[in-house]
Amino acid sequence: MGLNAPGPGAAPDSWFGAQRRIELQLDDGALAIVHERSSPELRAWVGRASAAIRAYYGHFPARHARVTIERVQGSGVQWARTFAHSGAQVRIGVGHQTSPEQFASDWILTHEFVHLALPELADEHDWLQEGAATYVEPVARARAGQLPAEQVWAEFMLEMPHGLPGPKDRGLDYTSTWARTYWGGALFCLVADVEIRKRSDNHFGLQDALRAILDDGGTLDHRWQIRDALRTGDRATGVAVLSELYEQWRATPVQVDLEALWHDLGIERSGRRALLNEDAPLAAIRRAITDQDILLVEQ
Repeated sequence: MGLNAPGPGAAPDSWFGAQRRIELQLDDGALAIVHERSSPELRAWVGRASAAIRAYYGHFPARHARVTIERVQGSGVQWARTFAHSGAQVRIGVGHQTSPEQFASDWILTHEFVHLALPELADEHDWLQEGAATYVEPVARARAGQLPAEQVWAEFMLEMPHGLPGPKDRGLDYTSTWARTYWGGALFCLVADVEIRKRSDNHFGLQDALRAILDDGGTLDHRWQIRDALRTGDRATGVAVLSELYEQWRATPVQVDLEALWHDLGIERSGRRALLNEDAPLAAIRRAITDQDILLVEQ
């Protein structure tokens, strides 16, 4: 879904007009009711993020959700918070000088929508909630046709090393640094995705596990135990990868040979870009993770 630029001579403030806050109501992920006046550009931006989520999960995580957009100084999407008090809600700050290009390239709203699709967990498991959002966001956008797969894998090659344990690491449940929470959790998701696909002959992946958790009622307005969530995902894939990986990583700083993983997936570094090798041993798994799903995108 593209974005429409303001008309000739229009300033970026036209996204908001004179308002400081705009509320958009989602119904099954589609903008059904617009509270107050809002621009087509803002609605297109929200619609684009919800389309990515539907492409990954098959449907929007919440039957109804409210997106509150607040105008802040500067440009770009600057902050966001997702919570489930009196219904699913996302609050997000958008600079009043935000350009159409910044709306088109934004990832933050998609990241926040992923949070709606996992249950609330104990604080020591923030790495799974933030890590899943960090991992799923670019993958979902690729599957929706919004990002090229090469861009997703280039970002993963650049950022995944941040998720590796450092010298004082005590495992994911006991190391609450930013890097381990976001990228350590994302690394857990990547390794789990590849391993699920290897053990299931590429019939299932992390996407199937996360869909099962969501469809079993595991949304942000419900509190679950992490092992219950992971077992639900394991049942959907037929392999116990999530539970096994959690027990291995929860209190132990497990190292991952990322260079070997990239080689097997057929991802080669070229500066800050990624080149994809279709003859690699796990190239089919790589494609299954990020290739655009035409049927889902067309729905």
